[in-house]
Amino acid sequence: MTDPGPEGHPELTCGLGQWDAYAYGNHRIVVSVLEEAPCVRVVVPWRRHDHDHHLVDTWVVAAGGTRIRNVVRGRIDLDAGELAFEPIAGPGEYHVYYLPYSLTGSAHYPRAAYRTVTPTADPAWIHRTGLGDGTRWPELPLATAVRYEARSAIDSFAPMGFAATAAEEGALAERCRDLPFVLYPEDSNHPFGRGDYLPARWSRAEPGAPLRLETDRGTLRTFQLGVWARQDLSDIEVEVGGLPLPARHLTGGGTDARGRSFSAALPTTAGHARSLWIGMEVPADAAPGPHPGQIAVTAGGVRQVVEVTLVVGERVVTDGGIAIDPMARLGWLDSTTGHDGEVVQPLLPVRRDGDLLQILGRTVQVGANGLPSRLSSSFSPAVTAVDHAPRELLAGPITFDVGADVRWGPVAYEQRVPGRVTWQRTGQSSEMRLELTGSLEADGCLQQRIVLHADTDAALNLDDVSLSVPLRRDVARYLMGLGQLGRSCPDSLDWTWQVATANQDALWVGDVNAGVQVSWRDQHYRRPLNTNYYTERPLLEPESWGNAGRGGVRLRTEGDVRSLSAFTGPLQLPAGGTRTFDVRLLLTPFKPLTPERHLNERYVHAYTEPAAVATYGGNVINLHHATPVNPYINDPMRAIEDLRAFVDEAHRRGQRVKVYDTVRELTRHVPELAALIALDHEVLAAGPGGGHPWLQEHLPGDHVPGWVAPDVEDVAVVTTGDSRWHNVYVRSVEHLAEHVGVDGLYLDDVAFDRTTMKRLRTVLARHRPDPLVDLHSANQFNASDGYASSANLYLELFPYLDRLWLGEYVDYEGTDPAYWLVEVSGIPFGLMGEMLQDGGNPWRGMAFGMTARAPRVDNRPLWNAWDQLGLPAMTMTGWWSADAPVRTDRDDVLATTFAGDGRAVVAVASWAPEPCEVSLVVDGSTFGMSMDEIVVSAPEIAGFQPAARYRIDEPILIEPGRGLLLHLHRAPPSSAGR
Repeated sequence: MTDPGPEGHPELTCGLGQWDAYAYGNHRIVVSVLEEAPCVRVVVPWRRHDHDHHLVDTWVVAAGGTRIRNVVRGRIDLDAGELAFEPIAGPGEYHVYYLPYSLTGSAHYPRAAYRTVTPTADPAWIHRTGLGDGTRWPELPLATAVRYEARSAIDSFAPMGFAATAAEEGALAERCRDLPFVLYPEDSNHPFGRGDYLPARWSRAEPGAPLRLETDRGTLRTFQLGVWARQDLSDIEVEVGGLPLPARHLTGGGTDARGRSFSAALPTTAGHARSLWIGMEVPADAAPGPHPGQIAVTAGGVRQVVEVTLVVGERVVTDGGIAIDPMARLGWLDSTTGHDGEVVQPLLPVRRDGDLLQILGRTVQVGANGLPSRLSSSFSPAVTAVDHAPRELLAGPITFDVGADVRWGPVAYEQRVPGRVTWQRTGQSSEMRLELTGSLEADGCLQQRIVLHADTDAALNLDDVSLSVPLRRDVARYLMGLGQLGRSCPDSLDWTWQVATANQDALWVGDVNAGVQVSWRDQHYRRPLNTNYYTERPLLEPESWGNAGRGGVRLRTEGDVRSLSAFTGPLQLPAGGTRTFDVRLLLTPFKPLTPERHLNERYVHAYTEPAAVATYGGNVINLHHATPVNPYINDPMRAIEDLRAFVDEAHRRGQRVKVYDTVRELTRHVPELAALIALDHEVLAAGPGGGHPWLQEHLPGDHVPGWVAPDVEDVAVVTTGDSRWHNVYVRSVEHLAEHVGVDGLYLDDVAFDRTTMKRLRTVLARHRPDPLVDLHSANQFNASDGYASSANLYLELFPYLDRLWLGEYVDYEGTDPAYWLVEVSGIPFGLMGEMLQDGGNPWRGMAFGMTARAPRVDNRPLWNAWDQLGLPAMTMTGWWSADAPVRTDRDDVLATTFAGDGRAVVAVASWAPEPCEVSLVVDGSTFGMSMDEIVVSAPEIAGFQPAARYRIDEPILIEPGRGLLLHLHRAPPSSAGR
């Protein structure tokens, strides 16, 4: 068979051209007209695979840019299109645009609609040329299609996006009629994922031909085995043992993001094609020269063998060859980096003394049923230390009630790594058996699974199964989750499962220095998509807790106890059947606040040269995507040399650099994208398709469209929340930290879980002396996001974060202090935050130690005031603390105190609906001053407040939604009053 050449189109050469894609689309075929004629005919061999091709218009444009209106379409199919048109510019080049589109939606979330066929030819011209009845078509002068052009290299269909014709497929099917599939060995430099067409390149290649590959030493050498299914294939098996070096079938499974092995069946529909991606590990000490071997593929009961020769060169590459081979990162798909169980600062290893488990600032007592009988916190009321008297969360043991007496056996503990203790316990009743497993990790994640077995010969009917968490009312002051925004805890709450529209399965209840999030799941739990995409892949209702819509959660208050109970309602188990009840507790706070560090870190969110950042007063740079050194979303390695130079310069100036890298969606510039498409929906989320034209033209059509950055022509596709790409992500972040010097990450509404977050923190801590990770989230309490509270949604990540940005679409004006405290500030969880939407509210923000995003908001006046007042070195005690040294005489005007060196700075903020006068209630002994010694002054801060002085007993006027930053200090001996 003939080789279609490296460009992949058998009839046409391939190249690039310049034109307005928004006017004409991304693809054209150049046609040559050789003679003057009123009408010419051309057959355009476009080799398409878009199923609506017959509905999409076809435009002909003269080389000078004039669109030709006299165009008539003849036969149109996937193989080619027949056109007759008037060559108005005489002999020469004409351009046939065959995928013109229009865009709707927003610039960042566009939707392309391909322009439908619209007749434009003049009826008189049609009559003159005899095109009306079709008899003159064969007589028309013939123009020639000579070249395919795309608007850019990434838009091009070359080399694997041109489809085989129906005749080519037919001939191949006849030739291979006894085979259930046809096999095409292919190097990785012609990457293919999967599709409902046979690439033209393969249709003209020799099936099963020997493959010869060249490679360096010290790298992963990848290649493909293209499979064209002649019949439906339920499974494809690959045998790599015959290859000359250790190899992996990357498409067929591997090691998931939690370090567990899995396999993938790869079902393939008849007529569809896919690539099987193989990786061979080439050791640095491999012998140079040819290494022959074999690889076998079995499907549909037939085994086919391909000869593969690997020619190893002399050169030894470092870093796995990722600097020179765009596919070498596929070797990281099965990485277990970061799974070592290391405990990162400031967390401490889990300590066990009998049934008593201790972690940083929190204690768990395991009860007779294997569930916690006691939870306590030693965090201080200000959440800045862990040396406070223990505060008990529970009013009694947590219980799991099945409506029968259960006899529990002994508990067995195990601790394989410092950061995790596990235990097991078995219970028995007359009709059922319970198997309980539990674990507590250093970050405060307590997970328990109870598997209920029916030990009966007939169906087991239970009136209810419930888990009750009795909380002390004085601790359960605030609440967030299950459809409730952060608020003061109500006396009662009733909630039922509505996973189709509600991203809700967890509730946080507590106070600033003691709290717990409870999540209810089962063994089928999977992370949903979030941030605009929840309905594309929502939560799965737990078979156990949800119980087909009969389950729910209720909160009730009686006396000093708030009881939080999850229930199933009437539950039936088949004879010998099981139900799995998963419960996860996150014990908060996770770590002490560090206000000094927070106030000393001055963030600049912009691509600005480090010299300009220094002049501005910043010392931490967040490099967003769509910037010169981080151009494409969620793959900072695409411009790694520019990024390294930027980081080096910043480090010379004492600045730290963090990069935007969230893996929630992936840029189309990821070189491994075809291989990820071949993994079906392991990495790329399943969805309705559509979106930006590039996604519709280059993906199989079952994707979820992601973010578009028009300034850098970046287009992204949404990923799943749990895949092996997270292994690549962790290794990529480690590479950036170790070899580029990146100091941390700016996360933007991520889809991964605490396992990946823990791994990221681990690798950053290995290579950077003081890594920084902060999380931004838009307010997700809306229909498209499933009415989720961002803080509640991401709470499992908080132990490994340094700062929050919550965030876009947050209402900073119409929400109360409880909302600010729980949903925005991060303080009950051991974090501090910042504001975003419309610059936030700087006066209320100061009551939590928060500012807005610079340079969009100019924080320099506040930064300068902090430094002049010595704020970062002071001890912060928030209005939420029971021992706050300064308060006001109003509940809706709050005061947070920064104290030290015999003086204090007080941030006063109003939530009152009208202007009001407030008086300060001061414990002067805290500062070593008597009341008559204290002077109150308001330093001038541009855009924040004018200068003023007050007597300590003088009422201070505060405007609604505003406040003051007041300096309390000892009066000079000669001063009195103002």
